[in-house]
Amino acid sequence: MAGEKTPGKKSPRKDDPKGGSGRKPAQSGTPGKSGKSGKPSGTSGSRRSGGKRGKPTLTPLVARAVLAICVAATLLVMLLFVFGSPVKHFTDSGARKPAVAEKSDKKPQTPQPGQKPQKGEPKRGEQAELPQLPQFPQLPQTPVGDAPTGEIATGAAKTGAADTAGGDAPQPGQPEPAANGKPVPAETREANGEVRQPVTPGNLPYEETLDAPVEAGVKQVDYALVQSVTRLGLGRDRLRLASIENRQAKGQTFHFQRMEMRLDGAPDRFVQTLRETLAAWSDTANVEQRADDLLIVTVDGLPTHEISLLLYEGAPPPVAVAPGGARLAIVIDDIGESMSAARDLAALDYPVTFSVWPRSTHGREAAELAHKAGREVMIHLPMEPVRYPQVKPGPGAILSGQQPQEMTALVRDAVRRVPHAVGLNNHMGSRATQNAAAMRTVCEALDGTGMFVLDSMTHPASKLYFEAKRAGLPAYKRNVFLDVIADKRNIMFQLDKAARIAQAEGQAIAIGHPLPETVAALKEWARTRDRTVTIVTVRQLSH
Repeated sequence: MAGEKTPGKKSPRKDDPKGGSGRKPAQSGTPGKSGKSGKPSGTSGSRRSGGKRGKPTLTPLVARAVLAICVAATLLVMLLFVFGSPVKHFTDSGARKPAVAEKSDKKPQTPQPGQKPQKGEPKRGEQAELPQLPQFPQLPQTPVGDAPTGEIATGAAKTGAADTAGGDAPQPGQPEPAANGKPVPAETREANGEVRQPVTPGNLPYEETLDAPVEAGVKQVDYALVQSVTRLGLGRDRLRLASIENRQAKGQTFHFQRMEMRLDGAPDRFVQTLRETLAAWSDTANVEQRADDLLIVTVDGLPTHEISLLLYEGAPPPVAVAPGGARLAIVIDDIGESMSAARDLAALDYPVTFSVWPRSTHGREAAELAHKAGREVMIHLPMEPVRYPQVKPGPGAILSGQQPQEMTALVRDAVRRVPHAVGLNNHMGSRATQNAAAMRTVCEALDGTGMFVLDSMTHPASKLYFEAKRAGLPAYKRNVFLDVIADKRNIMFQLDKAARIAQAEGQAIAIGHPLPETVAALKEWARTRDRTVTIVTVRQLSH
């Protein structure tokens, strides 16, 4: 009825300024539900609950939901960017090939500053994980200086060749060679239960790097000279070592050499060839032409070679021989691995001394062979180098930290292992030989054996020679290393140098190793050597 209140509906509030009047009727209202008074119907009351006063309840919930969805989506994108798709990871892991077999032309990308490394990339300060490769034995090291670089330095690479002159077949107790021809290291257990590190031509370091950069540079200049003569197609007799003397500078002793180079014509071609070869071979040597016929070669600023350039005039003049004759002893270290090299050395028409490594594979057999051939036998005793333990002298070595009793036991054990030995010299030992107390113990352990001591001079500050003299033992020093650079022509040049020192000083000692190049040089030098120099054993020299 008109004017009646709708049941269940409340009256407008009295404090409402509009008092419910003036409101537009709901357009969806049912006719007859609202009277002339214009009061809202039930439908209009429903719209009021969702009107202006209801918005603060709904809008924050929607906004919060949208914000939460955005945050979750952002986090998900970041996680996928950092860690990659887990679905792709699991689906690809089964079909992925080994890393060593994968090939790609793409270059590795360097992370930009602030960019996180992708999965599988090494973090800063970490090394990338590489496929493991087969481990091969350490190659022989040259005694002086680092391996040179350049096209001219091809001869130095031969120092890594196996010491297999004559091509020994693998014998029982020797490691079988791998597919690449290099021996595979293996441990050998001796009868007394001691595990002996294998000594093979591939892993035996013939000598350590000497702490004598000037003398190392002299050896490099010698090789550059020999290479220059070879490149020009000239005979080795064109280059003559006129004189040699020991000089000291910067705390080092080195050989200063006066040489004569006999040429067919103008020396320009030889000078240019020498410059090119020297530049490829040495970083510290320089050549200066003081006059048309005089060259001065310096190493680290020190004059080491004086070369007179002469027109070729036939055979060189004879060299004055010291009164009483010149005597030269040639010692071959590291005997005991290649028996073919030992047999070749024993067959030479002049005597060479065999210095046998006590714990080598064929040490006792090689000593017996040398003794039957009338050759002198020595003990090549391993000693601690400066770069120990990175550079290892091998088992049975004299170390600075050992007690005297242990050093004495090692020396006596070496004497027992090498029959017919009459002397001893050091293998490596650039650190141990500087220790006077250690060398005194070694020399005292030889008391009563009748042995002599040869200081290999692997370090300029070695005390072995002085302690041997102090102990009353016959003592000697090495003058020349023959095969610092394993090249046959260069080794023959070093043999000539040793002969010149013998002529100048009356006697000299040269040390080499059983490299194929050294054996070949000794064979050829037997035909071309200066016969005024007598090849003798170490014991036949004055001490």
